[in-house]
Amino acid sequence: MTASDVAAALARVAAWRPDAAVVFGSGLEALPPGATVDEELTYGELGWPCTDVPGHGNRLRLARVPAAGGGLLRLALAGGRPHGYEGWDRADLERPVSDLAAAGAARVLLTNSCGALRPGIEVGAIVSCGEVVDLQTAPATDVPPRLSVCSAHEAAAVAASPAPLGAHVGSYVAVAGPQFETAAEALWLAGYGDVVGMSAAPEVRAARAAGAGCCLLALVVNRAAAVGSHEDVLACAGRLAARLSAGLAAVVLARWPELA
Repeated sequence: MTASDVAAALARVAAWRPDAAVVFGSGLEALPPGATVDEELTYGELGWPCTDVPGHGNRLRLARVPAAGGGLLRLALAGGRPHGYEGWDRADLERPVSDLAAAGAARVLLTNSCGALRPGIEVGAIVSCGEVVDLQTAPATDVPPRLSVCSAHEAAAVAASPAPLGAHVGSYVAVAGPQFETAAEALWLAGYGDVVGMSAAPEVRAARAAGAGCCLLALVVNRAAAVGSHEDVLACAGRLAARLSAGLAAVVLARWPELA
């Protein structure tokens, strides 16, 4: 794709005027019930990195999604994300969220499949994360960066949004991957947060830099350090995807009630 082709594709997203953008993690992409897709663009058309990780569709769908009260939300649904362990640099990892914000999506809902670190967070749980502890690069000090996603009040409002979500409130620890954590690593990481995964930090940085509001839902597909595979992650994520998509509009309205 040429630079002018990419600019034209992003201009179409801006002209569509999205209320919010949603980024789906591994195996989580699913259209909300009753959604109507107005246009679908590949990540290649948008000039975004295309991941080779299974469970990521590398496509952006501009969809009108029914909301409570009979209204419609205009959601830019990004199916998948690049990962740092694939060799993409920081600018590459931030580009999708930066471009969506520049195209008018002033609200960004991030989702991902993750591992549980602490007792009480079980497989199948959903965690509304108010902060990301960034361990994807070596910290400059003994204290790793903590990136604010949203306020404690806003994270709690998302967790309390109507069924079928029923989310917890917690913190997300971002690690480099691609390997799963050992038992010793999981024990150490539990000192920093409730769940662990291999994404989110670049996107939170991009949203903050763009002045966009942010929300992070971490869907628990395994226990950290438990024996498993990416295929297991996708199998569990597939079961959670319907629950996420059914509650997507409620989450967006709970986080940004001005859209009601």
